[in-house]
Amino acid sequence: MKSIIYLLVLSFLWGSAFMWTKELLDVFKPPTIVFFRCLFGLVALLPFVLLQKNRIHLKIRPFFVFVLALGAAIPWNIMAFSLQGIDTSLSGILNATTPLFALLFSVIILKARPLWNQATSLLIGFVAVTVLILFSSQSTGVQFSIFHAFLMFAVTMAYALNSIWIKKYYTNIPTIHLGFWTLFISAIINGIISVFMEPFAFKHLGSWEIILPLLILGCLCAGLGYVIFYQIISIGGPILASMVTFISPFVTIVLGIFFLQEPFHLGIIIGMPLMILGLLLMNIHIFKRNVTLIKSGYIPPNIINEDNARNGDNAS
Repeated sequence: MKSIIYLLVLSFLWGSAFMWTKELLDVFKPPTIVFFRCLFGLVALLPFVLLQKNRIHLKIRPFFVFVLALGAAIPWNIMAFSLQGIDTSLSGILNATTPLFALLFSVIILKARPLWNQATSLLIGFVAVTVLILFSSQSTGVQFSIFHAFLMFAVTMAYALNSIWIKKYYTNIPTIHLGFWTLFISAIINGIISVFMEPFAFKHLGSWEIILPLLILGCLCAGLGYVIFYQIISIGGPILASMVTFISPFVTIVLGIFFLQEPFHLGIIIGMPLMILGLLLMNIHIFKRNVTLIKSGYIPPNIINEDNARNGDNAS
């Protein structure tokens, strides 16, 4: 299934973003990192946008700007500030609370009724987060600040709201355009802030040690990543899209241990399986339904309508 491939690729890209951001914090302030990330992402996406046959005319209204800002401008800044006080491993796992908030906001905004397994997954997720924070605060060699840890919840709430409102209002917009406008709006906002905070930031771009992480963050994690993310939303909805956090923490943990020499402590050993269990339990009814339908010879529309979704049709 293409949707599984999308999730795997996106999980690797976004899982590595924590490490690259952490590395760049030694050189830039958070708004500058986000600005360059979005700038390089726009460069990567622009040729594909220009090659689109069907031109769309968007009405740029305040709510549209706000929704797309929740996809990059707001959470990426908060994430960078959060990484100043916690390890990437912890931040990657805390980022896995995105599906929990997506479920909560689906109930509030989309008026969805949670099933028993989804309600149970919220409880398990809460226990997992509690274990992670408690053990992280007591483990030696761990960079930890309770304030910076809780900043990650603001990040995941932003992602969840972004996916909910994209699904509710903007699935008629081609995914590549959504990705482009998300990065464009973020580049404008953070570019203005960066000019005042670091007016000479461009001088650092002469070093490959700086330019390479920015290229990866921008062209791959941002440019390619958001097209994939919005594609998943159009195909299967906000909860499925937020399942990227099911795999990306593994990437974050491995990269943090091997490249940043972060410790692998008991909180990760206990908290990570609990978080995975919660995520699996949240969507077990979807997995069972699709398996049953496929065995009976019927393929669910959210699998076969990917081409329609790519053209802006709601395939959910």
